[in-house]
Amino acid sequence: MASVVHRGPGPNAVIGGMRVTYLARSDETADGLGIYRVAMDPRTPGAGLHRHARLTETFSVEAGRLALNVDGADHDLGPGDFALIPPGVAHAFANRGDRPVRFTLSFAPALGREGFFDGLARLAAEGRLGDAAAMTDLMARYDQEPLAGFAGWSSVSG
Repeated sequence: MASVVHRGPGPNAVIGGMRVTYLARSDETADGLGIYRVAMDPRTPGAGLHRHARLTETFSVEAGRLALNVDGADHDLGPGDFALIPPGVAHAFANRGDRPVRFTLSFAPALGREGFFDGLARLAAEGRLGDAAAMTDLMARYDQEPLAGFAGWSSVSG
């Protein structure tokens, strides 16, 4: 069955200067797909270096510039640029610029990804994005393997 959903104006999860709005939730797609609108303030960390065993992740930039590292190579994505990250590929992202960035992020399968964003929002509100035990536990539940510690989740480098 098709659906058209009008979401409220606010984000579902706020992780520091990153706001995530759930467009297609995993519970609406039988966990096959999750689609999210992400808005990031200037000089805002997104995700430190990590990989997924099962998830395919995509980035479609709508406004601003998104710094994306894929398998050790840096990419500067602008409006209209798209990236597809298959399972097993190391990647990280951030807004290193002086302007906001907005992009659509998707995961297939979704694997209840909203729980991951909700967990990150809780840890961010508590100032615990650098708490290795809490971050490791959260990531283990959502097919996320950290590859370079947790600094990239709470600070922008480069």
